[in-house]
Amino acid sequence: MRIFLNETAKIFLKKSTLGLLLALAILNGVLLWVNESNNSEYYAPQQYKAVYENLEGMSAEEACEFLNSKSELLELIFGLLFGNLNDVSDENIDIEELQKIYENGEYLTYTNNFFAEKQLLSAVLNEVGQCADYENYLQKIDSEAEKMQSISLFSDPNTFGYKNAVRTPRDFSHLKGSVLQVAPSRGVEMATDFLVTDLLVFVFIVAAVVSIVTREKELGQIILTRTAKNGRAALGISKLFACFFTALVGGIILWSVNFAAAGFTYGFGDITRQIQSAYGFGGGNLKISVAQFFALFLFAKLFVYFILAAFSYLLAVVINNSPILFGALIAFLGAEGALYYSIDDASFFSPLKYINLISYAKTDKYFSRYLNLNFFGQPVNVMPIFAITAGFFFVLFSAAAVVAFSKRSAIKTSRTRLPRANLFAGRTTKIFPHECYKIFIGEKALFILFAFFALTMLFYKPMRESFRDMDAVYYKQYMLELEGEFNGEKQQYLLEKQAEFENIEREMQNADGYGIMRYQKLLAPKNAFEKVLEHAEYLKTTDVGEFLYDSGYELLTGGSGNTDVLLALLAMTMTLICLAGAYSAEYQTCANVLLNSTPNGRGRTFRAKFFIGIIIISAIFLITYAPYFYNVLNAYGVRGINAPACSMETLSDRNISIFQYLILLSAKRYLAMILAMLIIFFISTKLKSRVATLLAGASVLILPILITLLGVDVFKYVLLDPFIIGNV
Repeated sequence: MRIFLNETAKIFLKKSTLGLLLALAILNGVLLWVNESNNSEYYAPQQYKAVYENLEGMSAEEACEFLNSKSELLELIFGLLFGNLNDVSDENIDIEELQKIYENGEYLTYTNNFFAEKQLLSAVLNEVGQCADYENYLQKIDSEAEKMQSISLFSDPNTFGYKNAVRTPRDFSHLKGSVLQVAPSRGVEMATDFLVTDLLVFVFIVAAVVSIVTREKELGQIILTRTAKNGRAALGISKLFACFFTALVGGIILWSVNFAAAGFTYGFGDITRQIQSAYGFGGGNLKISVAQFFALFLFAKLFVYFILAAFSYLLAVVINNSPILFGALIAFLGAEGALYYSIDDASFFSPLKYINLISYAKTDKYFSRYLNLNFFGQPVNVMPIFAITAGFFFVLFSAAAVVAFSKRSAIKTSRTRLPRANLFAGRTTKIFPHECYKIFIGEKALFILFAFFALTMLFYKPMRESFRDMDAVYYKQYMLELEGEFNGEKQQYLLEKQAEFENIEREMQNADGYGIMRYQKLLAPKNAFEKVLEHAEYLKTTDVGEFLYDSGYELLTGGSGNTDVLLALLAMTMTLICLAGAYSAEYQTCANVLLNSTPNGRGRTFRAKFFIGIIIISAIFLITYAPYFYNVLNAYGVRGINAPACSMETLSDRNISIFQYLILLSAKRYLAMILAMLIIFFISTKLKSRVATLLAGASVLILPILITLLGVDVFKYVLLDPFIIGNV
């Protein structure tokens, strides 16, 4: 127990650990709030809660009737405003009374505008409707099962489909007769369905593992502790349980943020009600309350974190090189994610989708829907599979980690000796050549750059100009024909072309079947031409804007989906991997004492490292961005590259040429990489460990970009993201 307490103290008595936990908790709360804000475009949580306050005490059927009456009134108001009252089935409509309701605003009960009210009532009606229609849902399960058994394709009793159809009604039979209570559902969903929280807890777990395993390897402390009386199995078990305790604390604190935020934002209603009353949970077959669901959810979630902690601990014990450790974790989770998102539920390989750490992390899904997996032709429910396999992996990873820690004859350390500059032995005492050897050879930056270049060339695929449809082809033809300054001659051309299309449409109205087909061909470019007209109207608002075919430039200036974010992620990751060990070697060998005590030890060393860093980030920048720029410009050409940037609507506020904008964009990204290098140097001098620098650097430089990839656009403006992404 004393060893366990000491190992736990190593983790939680560090300011960096407590600071990281606080930062992750705040970040989790901010991201949860941003995510929930994006999900509710028109109405506020207070308005959602107000609806349920009005529904309190009503049965599901009464609540549906109440909401339907309000929705019908909105439809009548809509008809009054837009002249569609003839579409309303009720013929006894008092127009004057309706007009009075509209003028008084009495049709708006919860919001201050029509569309917000309509969306709010529709959302709540869907939730309440699930409760009111639950008995019909259960009957539908029975009828669908009978129907499937009667279909010849599923009538063979030996097939998975037949067995699953027989089993499903039986597993739902105990739910018949359930009376579901009306209560807010958004709080339950908000509290339990946020995958980013799992990612942040995993970061905290890895930080703990790094703190008590990998960093001690770097400092050579593992060898000393292993020679002590209880330095093998007892120490290995204590470290493992310290990782479990970290997972427990991190999981409880971060999920407490979620539950507190959800309770404050929406509330949970009566938590003794059946879980099927919460919208999105009607597909589950467990007859449990909302409170019991919360308890099971947290228990399962924390158990999954224990598995992640054991797995991370095992890798940290086995792998001595910190970049390889992080690479192995990322590769494993990437492979798990690929299996989870690429395998269909009905596939024969569906067990690989659900016997999977990514699936385990989506704990709420086990309770919100019923699913049987095709396990060698037998339908096996996913929940017992989760319980058995998760328990198996927990025992396997834990036992393997302890055995690996205690049985290896020696644990090699990644403690870096100041490398002997054999290439310069007896020839120079200058700092720069030795720093080059230390970073490029000792820290393997040269090998990493060569590997990065080789992989880039291996996966390089020449781009070809592509068109989504024929409209894009016609659009290119028009823009190339009009290319250049927008003048009176081109204005006249557009007017004549517009009149020509109008004449064709008039003639088509009097044409026969064959003639209509001929006119349709003549009108094929019309959609593209209308887009050109819209662009011409925009050019009238500029002083120097020109016509140009901008599809290629759109790709380079933010019109290519997540390409900018992915390239930023790649550039930052490579910068961190190559430079994380820039200062760690000096601190691990105590050479920093010599550097600090000599007149030029600090300044010249920093200048040497800075210049080497510039060489490295220049190589990374070129390998990352040059192939993409070349690919796009080679496929789409460089016509109009010197045209004003404001010729493109996305760059309407730029008073420079497109070429100058691309130069400025590249300079911003290069500056971001220089700033990232300085941040890495600062972190390295403070943490004095390569692996700790990798972890902290990933949290500061890479995690915001990953969150941006998850769709939280506000993170495009966090830290260095607006510079490295560029087009924001």
